Amino acid sequence: MKENSNDTKQTETKIDSSDLNQDVYFFGGLKEYNLDQIETEVLHENIYLDVFAGSDLRLKKNIIPLEKTLSKVNNLETILFNWDESVKSKFNSGNNEREVGLIAQQVAIEFPELVKKDTETGFLTVNYTKLTTHLVEAIKELSQIVEEQTDK
Repeated sequence: MKENSNDTKQTETKIDSSDLNQDVYFFGGLKEYNLDQIETEVLHENIYLDVFAGSDLRLKKNIIPLEKTLSKVNNLETILFNWDESVKSKFNSGNNEREVGLIAQQVAIEFPELVKKDTETGFLTVNYTKLTTHLVEAIKELSQIVEEQTDK
């Protein structure tokens, strides 16, 4: 049992679900993990979490709207792949299933704020959660193009 600064008790339980070939984690209450903690302490396996991030306007300053995101998204190659055997234990749960993803080096060119270097391995990692904001903007840009074409 863990306690955070608000004196609310938190529980973390790991349950082996062999029939699903994966472990399931339950976090009681609202444990406050930052993204670095999630990446280093929790995400050593393929698990699913609902993540809530501070997004209140009152928390933000130096706000700059995203622009020209569609062309950047179009420069990203979406891929199917299998993990290299030498890194499988570090980046996935050890299964041989095909994965989907992006290439971190390409993401770093278009969205450098979404890529970090793993301090242990030197490999690049992508913050897929924050990528969704860019995808929303790209959809908005695409919608505007469609509307302009429809109006002609």
